[in-house]
Amino acid sequence: MRTLASTVATLLLCGCAGPSALQVIDNVLSHEGPPPPSFAVVREVLARPLRAMDAARLFERSVPAALVRLAEARPEGPPVALEAAIEPFLRDLAEARDALRAAVPSVPPLGAELPSPALQRQMAASADATQFLDAIARLRRQRNVFPDAGARYARGDVLVIVGTAGDDVHELAALRDGAVRVIIDPGGNDRYLGPDIVLHGLAAIVDLGGDDHYQSDGPAWGSAVAGVSLLLDVSGNDRYEATDFSIGAALAGLGAVIDLAGDDTYHVRAFGQGLGLAGGTGVLWDHDGNDSYRADGLPDPFDRGGGLSFAQGAAVGVRTGMGGGIGILRDDAGDDTYEAQLFAQGAGYYYALGLLWDRGGNDRYRAARYAQGAGVHQAVGVLHDESGNDDYKLTVGVGQGMGLDLAVGALVDVSGDDRYAAPTLAQGAATANGVGIVSDGGGQNEWRLDQPPGRGSAEWSRGLPSVGLVLADAPHAMAPVVHESVARGDCAALQARTLERLRTNVAAALAEVPSEDFDRMWPLALALRCALAGASESQAQAMWDAFENLASTPYAGLITGALHARPAPASQMPRLIERLAAHRSCGVRTAALALDGSAPAAQAALRSSCWQLQARALRILEARGAEPEDASAVPGFLLQDFQTRGKRSESSRSP
Repeated sequence: MRTLASTVATLLLCGCAGPSALQVIDNVLSHEGPPPPSFAVVREVLARPLRAMDAARLFERSVPAALVRLAEARPEGPPVALEAAIEPFLRDLAEARDALRAAVPSVPPLGAELPSPALQRQMAASADATQFLDAIARLRRQRNVFPDAGARYARGDVLVIVGTAGDDVHELAALRDGAVRVIIDPGGNDRYLGPDIVLHGLAAIVDLGGDDHYQSDGPAWGSAVAGVSLLLDVSGNDRYEATDFSIGAALAGLGAVIDLAGDDTYHVRAFGQGLGLAGGTGVLWDHDGNDSYRADGLPDPFDRGGGLSFAQGAAVGVRTGMGGGIGILRDDAGDDTYEAQLFAQGAGYYYALGLLWDRGGNDRYRAARYAQGAGVHQAVGVLHDESGNDDYKLTVGVGQGMGLDLAVGALVDVSGDDRYAAPTLAQGAATANGVGIVSDGGGQNEWRLDQPPGRGSAEWSRGLPSVGLVLADAPHAMAPVVHESVARGDCAALQARTLERLRTNVAAALAEVPSEDFDRMWPLALALRCALAGASESQAQAMWDAFENLASTPYAGLITGALHARPAPASQMPRLIERLAAHRSCGVRTAALALDGSAPAAQAALRSSCWQLQARALRILEARGAEPEDASAVPGFLLQDFQTRGKRSESSRSP
């Protein structure tokens, strides 16, 4: 790791940033209040982006140890009749059920509203699957002798179903309300049908042999909400098919599919194959065989070049409202194919971690966008391939080691003769203070990028750098610094009724939009600017007066944008700026400093630990032709940028 760190430090120095640029995400997020409920490993990687390159550590930090123990369990010792082992097994399952109910007594129906943070934490408590998984592992380690005709065993709402060595058909329904169901099938080419989803309960399928077919028109196969769902298939060439939220998917719990051998096919419409939603860990782990993974996609309302897959090592939250979970697809061996569209193959969105870890074979990856190691909006997305001659292709771009908006994206290929192809914004690229990494450890490789930016390009934003790293044989260079522009929007496109409501009672109009609803807050910012800009004098004065009472609320960022469009009178503006400058969000304080624009305020801001605020302060001092009085707290990359800009300015003034 020291060698890696030294290499990265050299690249960053060559790019006029320096190693501290890797700390930008951590600095910005640590000054914006506590994160939403999410897994600690996500925040750890955002703070130390190079940790995204260590797939083994990410897996160890994310996957319950009990699941690993179960995957490694093998029968040993003398044969044991199942009838002799079933009573201890039923007791173990009942204890696991009681532990689940103690952690999460019940789960209310999830409607259109997001669960509260308290409910999110309560639901996530069910993710401790240790007792349940260890009970199955203990039974798995016994050399069980199964009854020829199959059997059913029950203790209250704990049910164990045993199949036969023949070709069985198991028809399943959703499991609810803390119940427990385990299916054990000793062999045969079996069919499993129905919506095998857990809604607050514990369920497992353990199939010991045969070419099996798992088919459902709904969510199924290792899918859980506030509970645990496991599917362990020991051998055979198997087919897994389902629609959405399937094949290793979880919301506030654990959903896992483990296949130990065979050439297998996995197909979902969307949301699966190692998917983690809030508080959930979704795992698809295939140990061996030449496997095929396909995820279609739901229609994308933004028409970004494909359907929404959210699959194959993907995790997603609801932006500003609910952090995501952990989604992992791990394949240990074989020549595999991966096909998906948007948000897939190691993709994370909003305080989530998506990991696709392929450990061997000549593999083929196809996706459209936000894929193949893509972190988006405070998230981590990693694709890690350890060996083989691999082929990576994106049809739209934004991936292959791409970090977008305070996120980390990494594509790491350890060895082999590989091919990389993408249209743009790929192969170690970053925007909006993200970190994008592409690393290839060796081999005769082919690289294609249709048009820039990409391959180490990184645009500045919030006055701070992004980081794009190419640790490979691809031709690359750090891109020139590009500072962000402000989107103005079209006021004429807004409804007159919306503008009038903001002008009449701005506090009430803002309160109608929950501050955590990002999709509505974003257009509201434009509407507020337009409303103030076009207001009469009396309406504008009423809005400015209301802003003073709203300056400490989550709507303060919207207020700063409106004040840029139309400042308050000179007698009132300093008071507004003072209140905004006391906001807990550094982003709001930075906007307040921009509204102030004075050299004394800028000099004082240099003593802050918030780099956004320091960056704005240096811009103000540059505009006023002043030098920093005390820059001891300012990171080197900001000072270097300040000095470089000053030299360019002097050069432009030279005759």
